[in-house]
Amino acid sequence: MTIKARLLTVSLLFGILPILVMFVAANQSGLGTNREFFNTMAVALMVTLLAGLVAPGIIRYWLFGSQVQKIKEFCQQVKAGRYDAYLNVPNESSDDGNENELVALMRDMNWMVHRIRMNESELRQAVSSLEQSRAEIQSQKRELEEVNAEQLVVQRQLQGRTRELTEAVGKVRNLLDNAGQGFLSFGEDLKVTGEYSAECVMLFNKEISGESVPALFYPEDKGQQTFLTALFNKIFQEEDAFLRENYFSLLPEELEFDGSFIQIAYKLINHPIDPERREMLLILTDITQQREMEKKIQDEKSVLTMVVRAVTHYREFSKAITEYGLFCREELPDMVLSAEPVLQKINVIFRAVHTWKGTFGQLGIQRLAARLHELESALAALREQNENGTDQSGLADCFTVYSPEVLTGWLDEELEYLKKVLGEHFFQTLDTVVVENSKLYQLEDKIQRLLAPCQARTLIAELRQLRYKPFGDLLAMYPEYIANVAVNQGKEIQPVVVEGAKTLVDPVKYHDFAKSLVHVFRNAVAHGLEAPDERLTAGKEIQGRIVCRISETVGSMAVTIADDGRGIDHHLIRRLAVAKGILSEAAAQHLPDSQAIQLIFADGFSSAGVADSLAGRGVGLSAVKAELEKLGGRIEITTEPGTGTQFAFILPLTDLAERGPFDTSSFAELVLSQAKAMLQEQFAVQADSSQPIKEDRNTVNLRNISTFIDIKGNFPGRLMISADETLVERLAANSAGKYGIEQYDEIWMESVFSEFFNTIVGNSLQRIPDWQEALDMGTPVTIWAKGATAKYADADIYSWQLTTELGEVNLSLISFMRKDGEENGACISC
Repeated sequence: MTIKARLLTVSLLFGILPILVMFVAANQSGLGTNREFFNTMAVALMVTLLAGLVAPGIIRYWLFGSQVQKIKEFCQQVKAGRYDAYLNVPNESSDDGNENELVALMRDMNWMVHRIRMNESELRQAVSSLEQSRAEIQSQKRELEEVNAEQLVVQRQLQGRTRELTEAVGKVRNLLDNAGQGFLSFGEDLKVTGEYSAECVMLFNKEISGESVPALFYPEDKGQQTFLTALFNKIFQEEDAFLRENYFSLLPEELEFDGSFIQIAYKLINHPIDPERREMLLILTDITQQREMEKKIQDEKSVLTMVVRAVTHYREFSKAITEYGLFCREELPDMVLSAEPVLQKINVIFRAVHTWKGTFGQLGIQRLAARLHELESALAALREQNENGTDQSGLADCFTVYSPEVLTGWLDEELEYLKKVLGEHFFQTLDTVVVENSKLYQLEDKIQRLLAPCQARTLIAELRQLRYKPFGDLLAMYPEYIANVAVNQGKEIQPVVVEGAKTLVDPVKYHDFAKSLVHVFRNAVAHGLEAPDERLTAGKEIQGRIVCRISETVGSMAVTIADDGRGIDHHLIRRLAVAKGILSEAAAQHLPDSQAIQLIFADGFSSAGVADSLAGRGVGLSAVKAELEKLGGRIEITTEPGTGTQFAFILPLTDLAERGPFDTSSFAELVLSQAKAMLQEQFAVQADSSQPIKEDRNTVNLRNISTFIDIKGNFPGRLMISADETLVERLAANSAGKYGIEQYDEIWMESVFSEFFNTIVGNSLQRIPDWQEALDMGTPVTIWAKGATAKYADADIYSWQLTTELGEVNLSLISFMRKDGEENGACISC
């Protein structure tokens, strides 16, 4: 029971109980009917009730004042931080477990202090940690403020650097936009990235962001787009740098857009943000002016060829000029105005023009031949239009455009070029060509500078036929000279004849050597041949004999001068060499006879005082040796005392012989033959038939899988084999079986097909030994590109189709060498 309930119960019990006793007693004594008694009792009851209500508070204060004081003191101690204070709690409880509130409060307060005391250390540690954290936070705040200050400095620096980079990027962009080249890049999706130079817009005449690169290159050619897509995919996927370069070699290096020629360079680069990704950088250069310049150079080369042909084949050239003029002025008008049917007239004129085109082509007048080809094409078109008609107007209109004056004007233009190069007096007579020697030298020099070696060698060889002379002509003065020397020496000699091969040499190059031979001839007469009485004593004819013979072998010329005189005494040569200090006596004794005789060509060997038996032989011979060495020649001496001496001067000759032209068609057929044989012998695949393919201009059509091999050296070109997948499957399966491979992928098929073609081409080259060393095979490159096409500008393409039981095989030889012997404007082979 609570304190309040207890006090109220006690107060009411002890206040009301006496009144009730008095009331009962009054009733028993008869006072119950007395009104004053009842009033008195009512007042007493009211007073009792009032006292009962007031008494509990007074009693409670009186009874619990000390405990409240204790609690107050306890609270002050706790407030002061004394958590070891303790309230003595009376052990008061009723039977029902109710407890005095004050006791419960004291217990709760003791428990509270106990909990505070228990957690005091933890709280202190927490406070300490908080203080420490606060200190750290303050320190970090200061550090952050410092870092922030530094960041502000860096930010300002970055802003400045950003401005610099922006300016640099702008400058680079400005350079790229004004470099005259287009720069663009694309990734594996083959779409142009957002950044490209302004020149690209000029080249493609549109914004190209997001455009497909194969479609940009060949907007109307789906086959070529397929081929390029396959190539680019191979390049992006290939990890081997060497193989990747081989695929690069198949990419187009030059394209034509709306009459402009664009050169393309490719470079594989890493993505600027993601290094694992690759991009392709393209550099596009407009080389239209370069091509125009090359065309001018080519025209000049054609003029040079024409000049050489005119000089070296003057009779044919002069005759052609005369007859062509007659054809244009008289024969052609008569053909046009004749009464023959129009179709027959066209055919006659066509054949005549075709003949003249071939004639001028052989004479090197290529521009005139090209113009006649235009006329020939016009006649061919006219013939198609008039196959079933009799319209004369078309023929008349044609030769209004191609009038006789126009046709002869074409030739006059070529003749003007000839006059500029060879001089106004070139056409002196019909049978004689007059060209100054200096102009021949100038022409030869110009040919060497402008033309490729193979073409230059051929033309220079023809020119030199005019400028070169037989070596014997350089010795023409010696027979008379020898006769005079013999008379002066009192000796008799048979007439000397220079005989043998009519070897052509450069008179300027061999002049000094021929002049130096005077020493050999003079010594042969003066000191080699004996006097008449001496010859009679020796049983010889009175007249001495000196023979000069010229012979020619492959790459060399031999000039032999022999006499039937005394010969050379090698013992005397040794003694003289020792006397002159050229050799020691011991060295002279061990010197072979053949080498001892060679000492007559040593400087200072021959001099006055030489014994008559040697007769001064060797005087001036050192000069002969010096001139011979300039030409890279050598000397061979054969002598026999009493019989005579022979000097053989061996000189190298410039080999003007040309290797025969490379027959592209025959080589391609040889490769085709090797392919048939290898398919049948090694893979049991029967080739049913083969036939030439007429490809579209500059285009090669591809089947499922294709292999390319570049041919370099004296024949620039590319070989391609393309086959159906079924056939390649057979080749791959056969090869896999040899190595015990049960499963294989496309890489294996590519390798087998590459090796198959590589072997075919190698075997073919072995069958043309004259060209085997002059040609070099590249590395095979294989791609999958069904239905694709490959295009090659300015290339001659020879293609065949081989039909087998397992599908079709296409073989193509792509020749980059033009018919004039040049590759893309720069000849590298003959």
